[in-house]
Amino acid sequence: MSTANAPSAVRYRPLLLILALLLMPFIVGGGLYAWGWRPAKAGNHGELLSPPRALPPLADAAGKPLDTAAFNDHWTLVVAGAGPCEATCKRWIAATRQVHVALYKQMSRVQRSWLTDEATPDIAPLAALQPDLHTAVATDAAARTAFDLDTAGHRVYVVDPTGRIILRYPADAEPRDILKDMERLLRYAWAG
Repeated sequence: MSTANAPSAVRYRPLLLILALLLMPFIVGGGLYAWGWRPAKAGNHGELLSPPRALPPLADAAGKPLDTAAFNDHWTLVVAGAGPCEATCKRWIAATRQVHVALYKQMSRVQRSWLTDEATPDIAPLAALQPDLHTAVATDAAARTAFDLDTAGHRVYVVDPTGRIILRYPADAEPRDILKDMERLLRYAWAG
């Protein structure tokens, strides 16, 4: 009887070995997760907002409510800061333009916007230099909070195609870091 079972066990040994090799990554990954191990550094350069912030109601430069559909179907780089667009703001707008152009084939999936808290912003100088730049105005406290307008300086935010603010970059961020994050987002994202 033992001789009859021996060929059967030998026949299934390669199958069991293959099954064990296929399950090994799941077992190791589950064990690492269960013991609380996390990678030392995340892959993104900007601050990932968790949970993502909903896009608040905004107005256009003329003061009319801005349709949030303007942010749908595109990734949006938003340069946000309180007050008029002065030197720092203009540098960020130029930097986001460079990031936008550097995306090359993916450029059509991204749009850019300038967000301010001024009731009637002067958009003529910016529109003359960069006609593809959209202007938005934060009209209430929810918009000020969502884009941190009470904090000094201008920042860049990434809004996803569903209208959620997902990434924030500090005032001293490097444009190449924004470019790397955008390239990665666009490579793996099916939306936008």
